Amino acid sequence: MPVIRINAERLDEVRGVITYLHDVETAYNNLYVFHLLVDEVEKAYQPSGQSWERRTKRTPSLRTVSKAKVRGIVLPEDTLWLHRINIESPGFWEFLGALNPLETLRKYLADRHERIKDKQYRNQLEAEKMRLEVERLKTEVAKDRIDLLREVGVPEEKIRDALTRHLVEPLSVIDRHQDAGLILGAEIVNHEKRLPPR
Repeated sequence: MPVIRINAERLDEVRGVITYLHDVETAYNNLYVFHLLVDEVEKAYQPSGQSWERRTKRTPSLRTVSKAKVRGIVLPEDTLWLHRINIESPGFWEFLGALNPLETLRKYLADRHERIKDKQYRNQLEAEKMRLEVERLKTEVAKDRIDLLREVGVPEEKIRDALTRHLVEPLSVIDRHQDAGLILGAEIVNHEKRLPPR
């Protein structure tokens, strides 16, 4: 299974670590569901030159998944596992999981870290500009998936709903841990097929 290493500058009190782990799992589960929903739409189409042709007669749709049902959709073999922790300064957290959600999370955390690293806000306008850039990153990490949904004709409001539920909101929760130094950046460190311990 792929492993994501989330680099950390520091640790936190027990309550903070519990919240951090919960938020990472919630973000992972939502990213997993987002990729699954897009895959379902994609399976109804096939590439044909510069466009997509429907394989079925159904209209393109994007299912809605409630927050309460997200965790139940993740397959048992794709559940996020805490793999290893290195408690130093700097340290890291390693998690096992499915590649697509881990890669999306890695890309977002790494891009966000680069954007905010060494930035000093001189005034309110610059702070707002940076906030908007970070908000744009949340959808930029899944741009190819969003483009596919648009190309096959999924209504814009369905796309926005899925993005808000499964990308923007869960990644926004992760932001606070990055701002607090619990997350510096991230990288995929292993693609070997390895089963989590039972």
